[in-house]
Amino acid sequence: MDFERHKTPIKEISLIPLINVVFLLLIFFLVAGTVEKFDIVQVELPEAMSGQVLDEGHISIILGQHDEILINEELVRFVDVKAVLMEQLSLNKERIITVKADSRLSADRMIAIMDVVKEAGGRNLSLVTQTM
Repeated sequence: MDFERHKTPIKEISLIPLINVVFLLLIFFLVAGTVEKFDIVQVELPEAMSGQVLDEGHISIILGQHDEILINEELVRFVDVKAVLMEQLSLNKERIITVKADSRLSADRMIAIMDVVKEAGGRNLSLVTQTM
């Protein structure tokens, strides 16, 4: 006796839905993800009752808790701060110099940095604080 056999159709696996999902995830993460600039040295800002928000300017000085000094995101020794600032201010003495100092930094160190900025020819100094 000869039975008739039914051939089962071969099912193909389609990659199109997988590709769609991958592209949707890619688009989602491109749109949802934001790139935030962060400081190399963690700084806890002091608080201020008054003041105004200013443009951060073109020269940024970050003073860390452990005497780290960063000028425009480059680590600088204290003895070299004046030379670096003079070079930065050589084209325009009116550039805004923004100082972002840790609240645990001693006042003497902050005053010393401010004196160096003045000696280098800086005229516009802005101190960064956070609101209470």
